[in-house]
Amino acid sequence: MPELRLDSVAIEYPDREHGTAFRAVDGVSFTVAPGEFVSVVGPSGCGKTSLLHAVAGLVPAVAGTISLGGEPITGPGRELAVVFQHASLLPWRTVLGNAAYGLELRRVPKREARVRAAAMVELVGLADAASRYPHELSGGMQQRVNLARALALAPAVLLMDEPFAALDAQTRDAMQAELLRIWAGSHTSVLFVTHHIEEAVFLGDRVVVLAAGPGATVREQVPVPFERPRDTALRRTPEFVALADHVWSALAGGARPDGVREAA
Repeated sequence: MPELRLDSVAIEYPDREHGTAFRAVDGVSFTVAPGEFVSVVGPSGCGKTSLLHAVAGLVPAVAGTISLGGEPITGPGRELAVVFQHASLLPWRTVLGNAAYGLELRRVPKREARVRAAAMVELVGLADAASRYPHELSGGMQQRVNLARALALAPAVLLMDEPFAALDAQTRDAMQAELLRIWAGSHTSVLFVTHHIEEAVFLGDRVVVLAAGPGATVREQVPVPFERPRDTALRRTPEFVALADHVWSALAGGARPDGVREAA
């Protein structure tokens, strides 16, 4: 599997009011090794989502390079799949039909698409709900379908943009554990953007901490030493709390604000 590499990446948007350009991200460099799960955290407005969109080939980098396996990413490609915050399922399609939709867009024969999608629906734990429609599903189940649709494309790198942000706390915790189970069976690399510090630490092999924007850059890369598989009980250990506090300190550039558990 290929390595994802970002070298001194900068992203700008036009500021039409002033006739200039707004630099959202400036000089960001890090890698995602084959099979690695990398979390990205940072304050609101620091360019996390812009960075993910650039990796996906949806917006251009004005400086630096983004490459996969040594090949520059210049637009959306078959090796990348994106899971957004909102599932955006087609209401007239079943769970299986939604999971197969991306494959059908790639002109995979319908029978093959259904077989591949069914395998992913089973992987995310929705085999018994394959014939249901989106309005019959909970928010967590809809995001599982969203994930199955992305995994059915067999990407080398899965890009996830705060996929659990709209879920309640209990469902969010359950989905984090479920994601780790699914990821362990998929053998794909993951770049996961989140506001939630504990989520970043619980999921990641490494946490990339972005400084506040504009012109955000990498403040620190924090290795996560906890063995896998991980149980939700890990969150209550002193070691986990200490590492989460370290990420907070890196994020804030000093002491963590007491009682605040999100980087927003």
